[in-house]
Amino acid sequence: MMKTLEASHQTMARALGELTAQVKAKSRVTLNEEKVAAYMSRRVEEHFQKGVQEPVQALRRDLQGFREEMSALGSERLSETRVAVDESLSELNEARRNIEAIERRVTFVGISRLALAVLPLFASLLLVGGLVWGLGTMFGIGPLFSWAWASFSAALLWWAKALIAVGTLGGAGLFVWLVLRVSQWIYDELR
Repeated sequence: MMKTLEASHQTMARALGELTAQVKAKSRVTLNEEKVAAYMSRRVEEHFQKGVQEPVQALRRDLQGFREEMSALGSERLSETRVAVDESLSELNEARRNIEAIERRVTFVGISRLALAVLPLFASLLLVGGLVWGLGTMFGIGPLFSWAWASFSAALLWWAKALIAVGTLGGAGLFVWLVLRVSQWIYDELR
């Protein structure tokens, strides 16, 4: 069995060698360079015409159409803008006429009615201002802040300065909150 396999292997190797020699002998290719160059240049030119020139021509046509559309659109927009400006001018003239009519109607009676309407506002402002001024004077807000600043400057430790600052700002915040609450109460009462 081994001898048969070896004989078959040698036969196949010889046949492969013969086939290789035959293929090598028949596979020689020669080209005519001038014909190949002419054919390839014709193909490249066709491809160039199709791939470059046609899109360039289409782009030129699109650009020309775009120019025509833009000029038409520009004239349309100009006429629309002209109409809008004319409408705005007519509205402004109407508003000017209304203002002139209102100016003629403003009289001493109208001004006195306006003064009566804002009288509660002025009264509440006087009350709140008097309250703040009176409480500020009564509690000595100015001297209290001066004392707090002097204490803050005299403190040597950072935590002492922080406590003084928090206490002073907290007291000022409490005072502002109290004034706002009283102002709200006065506003509700005079409403």
